[in-house]
Amino acid sequence: RTPTPSGGTRRPSQGEGETMAGPPPSAWRAQVGAEHVAEQRTPGFADRPSNGADASSPLAWKKTGGSRTVGDRARVLGAVDSSRVREGSDLLSKVIKEDASRHLHLDDLEKAFRAQTSSTKCSFQQPGWPQTVRVVNKSASAQLGIKPLPDVIREKYNVSLAAGSGEISGSGAADANQPVVCLTGLFPSIRRAWATVDNAIFVWRFDSDTDPNVVQYEGQEQAISAVALAPVKPGVFWEAIQHVLVVCTSVEVTLVGIVMQPKGGRGAESSYESMNLQPLPLYSVSTDTVMMSSVCATSGGRIFLGGEDGHIYELLYSVGDNWRNRRCSLVCHSKNLLNMVIPTFLRGTPSSVEQLVIDEERGIMYARTRSSGVQVFDLGTDRKANPSKVAEITDIVEAARRGGPNGLGRQLFARESSASYSRTSTTKPTDLVHIAVLDKSASENLHLVGIMGDGRRLFLSTFSYGYYSGRAMPRPSELRVKYVMRAPDRPPFGSHKGVFGVGSPNRSHSESLVVEYAFCKEGLYLFSCEADDHSHTQLLLTSKDFTLGAHAESSSDIVESVTMELIRGHICAIAEMEPPAILKQTVQVKGDLYGNLSEILHSAMLPAKKFSLVSTSGTLVVEKLRPVDLLQNLIESGNRDHIRNFFQNYGLAESACMCLIFAASVVRSNSTDADFWLEELKTSFGLEADEAEAVMRVISKSSFVVEEARKVFSDPDFTGRPVQAEDSLGGISSPMNSSFDMGGPREPTIKFSARHDGFALLAARLLRPVWDIGVFSIDNKGGKAEYTLAMNIKSMRLLEERISALVQYMIEFTHHQEYILSEDARGYMSENGRRTRQRVEITMAKEQGCITSLCSLLQRCYETLRMLRMLHEKTHGNLSLLVNRLDGPPRDFFAFSGRSSGRKGTLHELVVMDEGDNLMRSLLSALMSYKMDVSSGAVHLKEISSELESTCPTLFQSEDRIFYDARMSLRSARKASGAERKELIDNALKMLLQVPLVVNIYAVFSELIDLKAYEGAVDLVIQAAAMRDPTDIALQNDTRREEYQRVREECYMLVVEVLTQLKTSSMTEVALTSSPLSPSKAESESHQAMKTYRKILSHCMSSSDICFHKYLYNQLMSMGPESQNDLIQQNPAYLEEFLREEAGLSVGPAPIHTTVKKLPALVPKAVNALEVLGRLYVHRHMFSHAAYLQLLLGERLNVSEDDPSFVSLEKRQQHLLDALRLAKSRSQHQGLQSPDTEGFSNSLLDALQCKVEIIAFQIRLVDAITTKAGNCASELLRVGGEHNIPGHSIERLTELVNKGVHENISMLIQTELGNVIAAEVQEKLTDLLTAYAGYATKTLNLFSTFFSLEDLYNDFARPECMWALCLEMLHLAQFSDAQMIKDHWDMCLFAAMKESMDGQSLSAACAIVRDLGSNFYPNDVSFPMQHLVQRLEEIAAGIWPADEGSPASSEAHKLIPKTLLDVCGASERLRYVYDTLIERHTTTNVLRLQYLKSVIVVLEFAKMEMLKSKSDFRSTPGILSTRPLREAGLLCELCDKYLLQAQTLSSDLGIDIEDLVASFESIRNLE
Repeated sequence: RTPTPSGGTRRPSQGEGETMAGPPPSAWRAQVGAEHVAEQRTPGFADRPSNGADASSPLAWKKTGGSRTVGDRARVLGAVDSSRVREGSDLLSKVIKEDASRHLHLDDLEKAFRAQTSSTKCSFQQPGWPQTVRVVNKSASAQLGIKPLPDVIREKYNVSLAAGSGEISGSGAADANQPVVCLTGLFPSIRRAWATVDNAIFVWRFDSDTDPNVVQYEGQEQAISAVALAPVKPGVFWEAIQHVLVVCTSVEVTLVGIVMQPKGGRGAESSYESMNLQPLPLYSVSTDTVMMSSVCATSGGRIFLGGEDGHIYELLYSVGDNWRNRRCSLVCHSKNLLNMVIPTFLRGTPSSVEQLVIDEERGIMYARTRSSGVQVFDLGTDRKANPSKVAEITDIVEAARRGGPNGLGRQLFARESSASYSRTSTTKPTDLVHIAVLDKSASENLHLVGIMGDGRRLFLSTFSYGYYSGRAMPRPSELRVKYVMRAPDRPPFGSHKGVFGVGSPNRSHSESLVVEYAFCKEGLYLFSCEADDHSHTQLLLTSKDFTLGAHAESSSDIVESVTMELIRGHICAIAEMEPPAILKQTVQVKGDLYGNLSEILHSAMLPAKKFSLVSTSGTLVVEKLRPVDLLQNLIESGNRDHIRNFFQNYGLAESACMCLIFAASVVRSNSTDADFWLEELKTSFGLEADEAEAVMRVISKSSFVVEEARKVFSDPDFTGRPVQAEDSLGGISSPMNSSFDMGGPREPTIKFSARHDGFALLAARLLRPVWDIGVFSIDNKGGKAEYTLAMNIKSMRLLEERISALVQYMIEFTHHQEYILSEDARGYMSENGRRTRQRVEITMAKEQGCITSLCSLLQRCYETLRMLRMLHEKTHGNLSLLVNRLDGPPRDFFAFSGRSSGRKGTLHELVVMDEGDNLMRSLLSALMSYKMDVSSGAVHLKEISSELESTCPTLFQSEDRIFYDARMSLRSARKASGAERKELIDNALKMLLQVPLVVNIYAVFSELIDLKAYEGAVDLVIQAAAMRDPTDIALQNDTRREEYQRVREECYMLVVEVLTQLKTSSMTEVALTSSPLSPSKAESESHQAMKTYRKILSHCMSSSDICFHKYLYNQLMSMGPESQNDLIQQNPAYLEEFLREEAGLSVGPAPIHTTVKKLPALVPKAVNALEVLGRLYVHRHMFSHAAYLQLLLGERLNVSEDDPSFVSLEKRQQHLLDALRLAKSRSQHQGLQSPDTEGFSNSLLDALQCKVEIIAFQIRLVDAITTKAGNCASELLRVGGEHNIPGHSIERLTELVNKGVHENISMLIQTELGNVIAAEVQEKLTDLLTAYAGYATKTLNLFSTFFSLEDLYNDFARPECMWALCLEMLHLAQFSDAQMIKDHWDMCLFAAMKESMDGQSLSAACAIVRDLGSNFYPNDVSFPMQHLVQRLEEIAAGIWPADEGSPASSEAHKLIPKTLLDVCGASERLRYVYDTLIERHTTTNVLRLQYLKSVIVVLEFAKMEMLKSKSDFRSTPGILSTRPLREAGLLCELCDKYLLQAQTLSSDLGIDIEDLVASFESIRNLE
């Protein structure tokens, strides 16, 4: 059946498929008539007046007979916000933890026995309560619950009996008086009982009322001694044979195949109806006359046998014979060389192996012998190793005497007389009649339980050390009895009834038991004991007593509940009938420490335990009633006193939880819903009739039980009221923990009612199997991960329905509490006044709020499970189809960790956490995408959307449906073209912009980009981000700012990724389809990619979302210069503000040069922002602003040299040069409109020119001082070498100095070199190293800091006697002190002479004058030519410096005038200087002679200038043509003048006066 839009149901038409999911709960309940709806009235309100409530009130709604759908529940709960879900989650997690710890404590035998005062006590049936164990009588043919053995068995027995007694003619004398060998047992895994009569075996179905399907096999000649059922090894037999029957006789062991066949073609799961035995003649092996007395098999198919000779054998079988293995063979694992050597009469009579049991969890096999011995065999952790015997107990009584607790073994197993047991009994009290494995859920350190002939129990361990809690599985090393337990007492006469309605009045309840057969599993014991009437057996059942008195905190006793039934015949076998697997999988979790089928924890999803028994009279089924079943019987009886007694015994919360199981039943018995469900279980679920009935007993209750349970649950006399208790906390009843309140107001502690606590308990127990354990199963097969649901899909559906029914009832119950509140409040008001009423209202309101939170959580859990089941159904169980479509964090969630298998994704994560919600939505999106790809598209999509909207209203709302409609429209647009394509895209965008919060932005953005709807894609991203932060917290100074920025950026990143890929494509000619976001196959050329890139970028810049602009700018800035240029070309409005903010500058309209005067040390990101800001200013023709930025960057403070943000001098110089270039660029763009101011630009240009020269000075200082430091280091090495000091020691000293260790140079030298060097050497090294340290310090300072011109001069250049550099600095500073300039020139010349080679002092002096003069000339202050000519001539004459000079060579007199002529470029200025010096009266003859020699060179240069100018002006008429004549006249006058001067010189000067005179005459001759 499927739901119709009107809420009714319709039958599928011919050809429509029927899914397992079926209709939602609302559709099932819509079929029920008004009578059934009337039965669903909330208990306690049926007879209350309506008080005039309108139809919209909860009470009036109930009376109209409406039925709430899932969507109605969601609307009643309101918007299921995350806060309520989290509140419910916190409470649920707390209850799960406390409930688990409480039951783990109850289940742990080791802890119970270790208690100092622990003892074993028995409790019996409460007066008026039903019997705990009862015989299930389903069949009309059964007499008193016992179904007789099949007739064919009785016939075979009679025939064999007659043949053994010789009554049948033809039987030989050898056959006479032969006993009939009969065995019987149970195969519960295939629901069969079996019996043997001599050599025949019969197998039949014991739980079938119609056809027992008796199968007979007589393939043996000898009598059968043992039978067992074993799973087959894979690959040996054909697939139909899943089990084999192991048949043992005195001479051979044979395998018989079992083929299970369903009847009626109901499906593979209905495999219990028909069974056939398939003989396997090739699989038979001889036992060598050893009779096998017991058989057992592992889950992997290994078959072990216990022989009458006391040895352990294994039956090995394979596909066929070969040289290595036989097809079928028998191997003995317990014989050794000693057994073969010692004769039989010396070894004594062997004790046959009566029972074999295997501990699958630990890999251990135990053997019980006829002499009550126990042996232990190790099978290995994987149960594949050969059994190795590790320990044995031969005297079980003596071993038991050493058992605890507190020496109890010595008391229970004291020396007994031979008269302590009945002579007529075949069982002795000292006989060990049964052994059973203890699961890890019961105890980690106790492994085996043994039952003695009188009911005493032994608990054995195979570990040789204390309580095991490690990860590695220890192997067995010993066997010892650790604890013993008393035998249970018989219930007193009158407290029980047998099947005949009578008890055992002749036996005292304290009389010892005589146990004939026993069964033990999960703390439950069944004892088959002798009765006075030998035709009957007493069946005792003992189990844990869960009443409050049995587990009082002050008591450490082990209390067992004992009940008894009288059974006809003698019991031969007992086996538990497993509940349907579909129910077990709702509660059992692999690795769960308390995953055993607890009658308390799992009572909501499991039926009562049933046991099948085979006796000499037939087969029967008994049922062990749980506390919840007892409560149901008490409710059906209607005795309120007994119900109240039950609440007192089991506690209010636990009892309310049980009561709620009935009140929130999924369906009601004997209704249309029940008929539908029964048919659904048989068809869609594929269950057998009895399995379907077992499930129905769990999910359905009669209307009477439901109504009465609701009355009890809502009655405060049973479940109490919430109260305020200042000092009480009350376990799970109080959600608030006690803490020190620092004297502030104290919120009252609320102790909730049992209604709240019972609801929390039931919710916790329903959700525990999936709450903290992964729901997704990941299996690695060949390196490829496969993803499925870990929970059975059908079990999940049952769990959903249980949760849905619980939520529905609790919502109805909670909304009717308002009426109860008003009624109760009036009562309180009349008694205690207004204050009491207020307290009642507060407590009830808080309890109602907590219940509502739990309902919200359960509703979300229901919808999540429902959606998971839908994902499974729509993908046919292959979730890999969806997982492979995921990307981002959802895909990372399923990342394979390398293990072969595992589980991920707990229900807690999926329901409560944002990541889980995102994962579910991503999976749903993947499902929609998958369906659009593989189906007809819109039709399937609408069906899925409608189903989800109706069943998962909080997870899938109308907005989600609009979103997927838009996705379908986009998918249709792929196939359309032209106007239709545009219309589809526009419609999709309109829908998407309506619901931006539910949009799967990743998938939709990719589709829009593929469809070339770039503007729409960008708009959708921006609006989705804005809706996620509607109050713009990301732009405010709020503590949540970063969180909301991250939320927005998750959307913005899609645009940036596409821009990045387009930019890459435009540069590398890679198509857009290389993007993981874009699955399109259309390729794009580089120019098209660039065009698209610019189009998207331009549209992005038009957005008004400031947060988007900032994110986009930030991302483009990080993509490199190309993207930065693109950003600058767009010239967006917010860019300047963003860049200034990124650089840490003030943001506002004021120009940057008015607000920022100096920059601190900057990180690379800030530097990049300022550089881009400068380029933006250039783009806007704000050249002065750009130049000022470069100046700020060049002058910014520095960081340590190791920091990547360190600014080198070269980088500073580049910034300043760029600033100068930009400042000059303004003058070249005067015609363009520029916001720069004229005054600021001019002043900036002047400043920049000076800064450029200053930084050049600083670089030269660094080079010069570095050279000096290098020379000093070389000198250190030389001195060290002269005095045999290792070079590495000197290098170590210089390295330490470079690191800043130079405060005490002498101490440093002594530390490094010791006292082996002489004092004068140490003094010399100290001086050199001190000088080196000074150079290193100065170099470091110069390299890291940009100094002013004044600092460079005073602190570096002048102290280091760099006179040439000093002169340049003074020239740049326009220094006006002429005398100081002259002194600097003298020092500069003197230094040049000192540094020159011998005889080259004049050349060095002239070189420095030429170099500096070319920069200083014609500045008379910086370049005092007359002073410099005088000094150079004095140097040439050898009279300066005094006492140090020597005359230059005769040819050197030409060097001085040539140097000065190179500086001046013309002779006129130089002629004047020489003329002045010659005429000076203080000039000596030596100097005058030197001047005259130099002036000859000057005059010759002047003559050449005149002759050149004459040729140039010869063709020029007028006054200009007379200029050469005037210059010629002046030259002649000078020659005459200097000729007379030369003639006055004395010949004592050592020169030829005539040659000097001839030189002047030669110049005078102008011909």
